[in-house]
Amino acid sequence: MDAAPDYRAEARGLRELIESEADACDRELTLTPAIVDAFARARLFHLMVPRELGGAEADPDTILDVFEELAYADGSVGWTLMANASATSYTAFLDPAVAAEMVKGRPESTFAGQFSPFARVERAPGGLRVEGDFQFGSGCAHASYIGGAGFVRGADGQPEAARDGIPPYLCFFVPVDGVELRGNWDVLGLRATASFDYHVKQQDVAAGRCFFLFDPRPKSGGPLFAMGAAALAGLGHAGWGLGVAQRALDEVAGIARRGKVRLGAAPLAEQQVFQRGFGEKTLALRSVRLLAHDVFGGLVAELARGNPMTPALSSEVMAATAYLTDVALDATLAAYRASGSAGLRNPSRIQRCFRDLFTGGLHLFVDPRSYEGLAQHALARRG
Repeated sequence: MDAAPDYRAEARGLRELIESEADACDRELTLTPAIVDAFARARLFHLMVPRELGGAEADPDTILDVFEELAYADGSVGWTLMANASATSYTAFLDPAVAAEMVKGRPESTFAGQFSPFARVERAPGGLRVEGDFQFGSGCAHASYIGGAGFVRGADGQPEAARDGIPPYLCFFVPVDGVELRGNWDVLGLRATASFDYHVKQQDVAAGRCFFLFDPRPKSGGPLFAMGAAALAGLGHAGWGLGVAQRALDEVAGIARRGKVRLGAAPLAEQQVFQRGFGEKTLALRSVRLLAHDVFGGLVAELARGNPMTPALSSEVMAATAYLTDVALDATLAAYRASGSAGLRNPSRIQRCFRDLFTGGLHLFVDPRSYEGLAQHALARRG
């Protein structure tokens, strides 16, 4: 029997390529063909695809480590793979036969999209009729299928009633030729992510390419997918934030070791204020790395025991990911400020870390309001 691929090693082995292509990716606003091909060969687009669909169905620790490694190499490239892999994980919620046609034996096939409810969705023979405008389609420039979402509406234009307690919030995927990419991605950070605006043309989508976002029952795969679409995305955000922040700390450490001196001051590496701050940020990042592995690993273990994904567990995932991002932002800002003029001029990896993390840190998924949900569940607990 062939040994299972070492996806951590595969990701680590791509660092030199990613770093060498990073500037070209920024100029093109998307991944270069060399990186896309490398991700396909390493089967990283399918890191989170169910095994029965030909994917890796990696465990949470591996997923976090792979995303961290790729984001360490470059924030934009790591974000793009994270977005593609997370969206492609939604094959677990599609009809298994249909999903297999979309990805099985096709390691280059990957998904992208925004899953906010912006589409017009109506019932149609055999499926749904969709059309809509979306933003932030990270990884869409090389995607095979692009997704969207919307509430299913009846003839009166009102959302259908919930069925089995599940709101009619439908997510869908269409082939890339059914989508118009509109660009509109002129930003400082995450430049290479192809997070373009796009228009899903009016078209019919077979029911097998759709799923209801709040339905907790995957149609293929193991307990990883029972956490649901939102928590799967959180897994990606957590690994990504760790990688960018760790790179920022390593970069400022290198600047300090090379003897950076500001006029009239001791060398940076000898300054107690810098030493104390660097030590604190190092431990803080290490702490939230352990937090991420504990929360997501513990969640999958809980689901593997047959327990349901509860609102309290969902709140814990959201809050932990937001907190991790706050710690990563704090560490990266401290590193960038300590770098002084060494971080100002391009090429500057520490500046790239700063730009990327402070762009990704604006994402809705890592909104600190999620702390409130965690607190509400904890305060409502009895006994």
